Order: sequence, then structure tokens, then C-alpha cells
Amino acid sequence: MTEIFNNAPRYMTIFSFFSSLLPFFLWLSIYQAKKKNIKIHFISQSVLLGLTLLSVVYFEIMVRMYGGFLEFSENSLVPYGFLIAYLFLHIIIASSSLGGWIYLYITSLKAYTRNNEEYFKSNKHKRIGIAIFIALSVNSIMGLLLYVFLFWY
Repeated sequence: MTEIFNNAPRYMTIFSFFSSLLPFFLWLSIYQAKKKNIKIHFISQSVLLGLTLLSVVYFEIMVRMYGGFLEFSENSLVPYGFLIAYLFLHIIIASSSLGGWIYLYITSLKAYTRNNEEYFKSNKHKRIGIAIFIALSVNSIMGLLLYVFLFWY
């Protein structure tokens, strides 16, 4: 199992590790909201979203500097056609979940600065938040599987 870490670039391993922990940190943040600790929930969401955005930017820069998907897929045991389709689906889910998270954050920031507590009690905020949590969790699992597909040989 340790050979997977030898085949992958360090930045890819670090990003994958962060991505694997993200659903757990999100769950802790959501738990704070359920306990009515809205301020802690909002601060933790701010930190998590900021770290995620920085991580994604760093990851994208490093992938382009050090080979990219084509180079990484050359040594994979998984068929190239499957990898491309899987990557495409992964990118769609990642983009939409991150975009949804940013949308929810901005609308929540507006409500928070206006002391609009009714917004946070609304079903809309909760439904969108749950959907984003599920999408980010699925995306995290897909990213880990992509990491395994590319570097476990």
C-alpha cells in the first residue's frame, strides 16, 4: 500500500489528504449549526472554504507545472477512456459543489451581516447546505479513487 505514496507527487498526496478530511470538518461545522452556535459555524465555514479555495488553486498550478493528467495516466493500470470519463464527472461535481458552496457562503454572509436569523432557520439554507455537503463528500471520495487509479501500480 505504501507504494502509492512513492508514485504520486507530494502535492497530490497532501491535497488528497486534505480532501479526505474535508467532509469530517464540514460535518463538525454543520454540527455547530445544529447546536445553534451560528457564529462558530460561520467562522468554520469561512476557514474551510478559504482553505479549500487556496488548496484548489495550488493544486491546479502544480498539476500544470508538473505533468498534468496525461502524464499521470500513462502508468495507470486503469484504461485511459475510463479515466477521462471519470475525471470529467469528477470535475463537473467538483465545480458545481464548490460553486454552490460559494453561493451559499455569500448569501449567508449577507444574512449574517444584516442579523437576519430567519434566513438561517429557513429550509432553503438547510437543503442547500445538505446538498453541498453530500456533493463535497462524494467529490472527496471520487478524488481519492482517482488518486488510487492514477498512482497505485
